[in-house]
Amino acid sequence: MFCGTFAFAAIAMSGCASKTLEAPENASEVLAQKEYEDILKVHTIGTSGEYVLLPGPEPKVAVAPSKKEKQAAVKAAKDAKLKAKVAAAATPPIPGKKEPDFEDAAGFMGRRPIKDPFRVGEKVVLEASYFGVAAGDIALSVQPSVEVNGRKAYHFKGTAESTSVFAMFYAVEDWFETFVDFENLLPFNYRLSVKESKQLRETRSYYDWDKLKGFYWDKRITKEKGVEEQKIEWNILNWSQNLFSAAFYLRTFQIEPGKKLQFRVGHEGKNILVTGTVVRREVIETRLGKMKTLVLSPRVEIDGVFKPVGDINFWLTDDDRKFIVRIESKIKIGKVIAEIKKLDKGKELP
Repeated sequence: MFCGTFAFAAIAMSGCASKTLEAPENASEVLAQKEYEDILKVHTIGTSGEYVLLPGPEPKVAVAPSKKEKQAAVKAAKDAKLKAKVAAAATPPIPGKKEPDFEDAAGFMGRRPIKDPFRVGEKVVLEASYFGVAAGDIALSVQPSVEVNGRKAYHFKGTAESTSVFAMFYAVEDWFETFVDFENLLPFNYRLSVKESKQLRETRSYYDWDKLKGFYWDKRITKEKGVEEQKIEWNILNWSQNLFSAAFYLRTFQIEPGKKLQFRVGHEGKNILVTGTVVRREVIETRLGKMKTLVLSPRVEIDGVFKPVGDINFWLTDDDRKFIVRIESKIKIGKVIAEIKKLDKGKELP
């Protein structure tokens, strides 16, 4: 469920390799994903007040609209507001009722959590260690909201980076981002960038909820095999998360010991059902002091078949925010532990 933990598990099991793979001169061109870029249109507010594409060029100087353009904009805004009122009156969200019906609906108003756990600027940094030796940092953060294909969206981001000592054995400089619809919490996409000792990789995925189609593009460069490319298109199940949005979506649920939380994940051509069992409450000692937590243990079914994921547990804060503050993942030899070292709770979403 969480890429950073497994990246550092790979470090622990890998042989000696000193730095990230050196990129060839045309690496950016080789790893480009034009088809994905053409589908996903992401905008943010530029310094001049106009919308610009992400990552986008420098914002242009805003041109004052004409009187006719202002009148048209006012009329369009009124029409949109009226349509929204009519739609809301026709299908008002019902507390405790949610799609899909197997998901726990406590604390939701339709698909929206009544208490939003996310804040712009929030950031959790976990230090991953193996046999008590620091391997690197994993960070999860909430960026300012954006507009994706015309809809307001959360912008979630994560990074995994090895320490200088562990980089002597296996270097990791990975990051991901995913945009999630603000109203229905469905992911639009994910973007993964991998820069490691043995590979350079750019992965993209896009979710078409109108057609229930998932699209996956993957390009990588390795010393052994050179350039490899893969593309997958598959039928996704409605109301699915992706591998990265799942770590955030988990926090929208009300969590109590004994509960079993289920949700779907669509990832790289597979449809997955995640079931998280809330094992217990536990007070843990951290660098930031004692924390009241809830311990959750996941299991997965892929296309209807149970698949073991090993012994992995997540500790979430026992409050409305439900920050992930500890992860334990057993591997063949020992286990990788990620524990919180920094926490910025952020500010209210706009």
